[in-house]
Amino acid sequence: MPIKLTYHSTIGYHSIRMAIILRKIMGRFLCQQIARILALFAYVILVKRRRILRENLRHIASDDKRLVRESFINFGLSYADFIAIPFMSKEQILKIGETRGYSNLDKALSLGRGAVMVSAHLGNWDLGGCFTTGLGYKTAAITESSGPGERFFKLYSDLRAKTGMQIIRLEDKRSATKALDVLRRNGVLILLGDRDITKDGVKVNFLGKESPLPKGPAFFSLRTGAPIVPTFFVWNKGKYLGIMDPMIEFEKSGDLKKDIKDLTQLIARRLEKRIYEYPTQWYVFDMDWND
Repeated sequence: MPIKLTYHSTIGYHSIRMAIILRKIMGRFLCQQIARILALFAYVILVKRRRILRENLRHIASDDKRLVRESFINFGLSYADFIAIPFMSKEQILKIGETRGYSNLDKALSLGRGAVMVSAHLGNWDLGGCFTTGLGYKTAAITESSGPGERFFKLYSDLRAKTGMQIIRLEDKRSATKALDVLRRNGVLILLGDRDITKDGVKVNFLGKESPLPKGPAFFSLRTGAPIVPTFFVWNKGKYLGIMDPMIEFEKSGDLKKDIKDLTQLIARRLEKRIYEYPTQWYVFDMDWND
């Protein structure tokens, strides 16, 4: 059943639709300047979000208000690029970034078991998936619909699928089967590994504290033998940088529960390395540092 949208979320939905239209009319440069202004305005009025980001940065970088402002601006600029996807050709999407280490994904796929491309809410992760798809990889991403609501889910799914990415609804009873099929066809399954949406994650040490992280990446890898390739799409020196880290080497013990926990811990280590490197581009608003 579609989730009933509140008055405010309805305004938000139509605001995003309007922003997409304006992005087409005004072009990238002007939209980025507007995004920068709106981000600074959001920094002033969104007190709770500002407090959360400052707490995040205090633990992963430093307690500096300037970094919080930078985080808001980075998010605004990233979002302005993401909503431009409908009007960008494959060639234009590929011009927006450069690659580093994509041979690691080729190496993983050469094994014939697919690849689990795991990322974090870091940089422009959505655009990164589209960028990888634009390079010719057969990709699929699992995304939730219950959190954002049905209309938002469809809107964002249409954006993500524009380059040919397959979208698998998290709440679909056959989502796991569809994901396994992607890997069995030697495709690339895109997952985010730094936020436990289903509340059924496994606790590991992440950013210096015990945190529940999703078991999906480890489960699909262990089930199919698909290597895990940590991937990031970050803003770096005036351009996006797509980073494919070496695939995670892991030897199974035969105890599935233990293997999921141990492999998830290895994933956490890879994710936090990049989060520490680009702290003002990590956007998670439900990290509880007190428990």
